Parts: sequence; C-alpha cells; structure tokens
Amino acid sequence: MELRHGVRTLPHGPDRDDELAELYAWPPSVNGRPVVRANMIASLDGGSTVAGRSAGLGNPADTELFAVLRDLADVILVGSGTVRAEKYGGVRLDAQRQARRLRWGLPAAPPAMAVVTGNGLDPDLPIFTDTVTPPIIITTRNTGVTVPAGVKSIICGIDRVNFVDAIGALAGEGHRHIHCEGGPMLLGQLAAAGLLDECCLTIAPLMLGSAATPLMPIELPESLRWELADARIDGDHLFTRYRQANR
Repeated sequence: MELRHGVRTLPHGPDRDDELAELYAWPPSVNGRPVVRANMIASLDGGSTVAGRSAGLGNPADTELFAVLRDLADVILVGSGTVRAEKYGGVRLDAQRQARRLRWGLPAAPPAMAVVTGNGLDPDLPIFTDTVTPPIIITTRNTGVTVPAGVKSIICGIDRVNFVDAIGALAGEGHRHIHCEGGPMLLGQLAAAGLLDECCLTIAPLMLGSAATPLMPIELPESLRWELADARIDGDHLFTRYRQANR
C-alpha cells in the first residue's frame, strides 16, 4: 500500500476485497456480548447528509467499503428514518459476494436487516418488498407496529426502545457481529447507551453548513473517549476507524 500525505491508502488490486476484510476484521467480544460496529460518513464540518441523504458524501472507495462491511456482518442495524430517506431494500448478494462470504467463513445468505422504529413502517417500502431475507423490526410495546406476514417483530421497551434489550435480543437470534448504518439518531442512542464498540467514520472533503443533519444530534450523558485504530486515504476521503477506549 502506498503512502499519500503520510497516510497509507486503502487496499487496491485484484485481492482488494479480501484485504479490506482482513483490515476490518471484527474486534474481539467484550465479556461475551455481541460486538457493535457503526459505519458512518460525515463532511469536514460534521454534516451527515446532502439533500437529506448520505449518498452525496461518498466516493467509489466508500461504496466498496460499505459493501464489504455489510458482508462481514451477521445483522445490519438501521433506524426507520434512514430506511425511508435512503429507500433501503434488503441486502441482495450476487455470486461474487456470496463466494466471498463463504471465503470469509460466513454463510452465503445475506446478513439480516434489523430496523428500529417508534412510528411503524409502510408495508410497501422496499425493505419489505425488495429483499431476500425478511427484516427484523425492533419496536416498543406502545407503538403497536403491525408488520407484514413473515416479518419478525421484537418488543424492546414500553414507550422508547431499550437498546440494551435490543442488542441482547439480536444476540439471542444468533447475531454476534452487529453492523449499524445509522442514521445519526440511532448512532447517538447506541453511543449514549454504552453499546458502541467501534466506529468506522469516513470524512468527506466537503463543508455543508448548518442545514445538514449533524452526525450526532443528541446530547450524551458524558463524553466518550475513543482510540484511533486505523486511518487510510483514498482520493481526498479519509477513512478512520475508532474503538472505545478502555475496552
């Protein structure tokens, strides 16, 4: 790997996928609980969306890493606001992505999608209609969400989602490597609950100003200390990887 501005570049070449999978291997579990990793992108001034979506912030390397991190996971955790804004469908794997999951010691089937919602979801959304594996819906008792046939619903809390219970429920379903794709509110809620072990943050060479949704739009009970595990560059995008300190 070459150096640019004193920073190593992301892997390139025919073995890129396997090198990325090795570079982003999951950290060890803490006290036997599942590992929660977030993958986010933000502008230089901390904005997380362009015109309401994150897609305008990325570059081809970010898109490739996004797919690799998905394919390393057991389950993808996402908030319902992101599902609506980004028009999420289920994960579909072509033969190449199935083969690499098998090569990495994982099932060929795509990772599950778990959606956190307090307001319910339209049954016509692609998350239900364009998927191989039905999603898991994480919600509360008082929300009264009705899900389409074949979709599993997990109740975690009365008025607000209890994220400790939600992560425990996913672990109970056999999901030990939980990959969070946001949005910002879900990222903040996991961080505030002390559940976030690792954060892969891509920094885009843009400034968006105050109209953009901030990466962390909630107040934390206390500051959280992180340690830099790795930093890579591709083009003018910086790919950082942080882990919670003292874990």
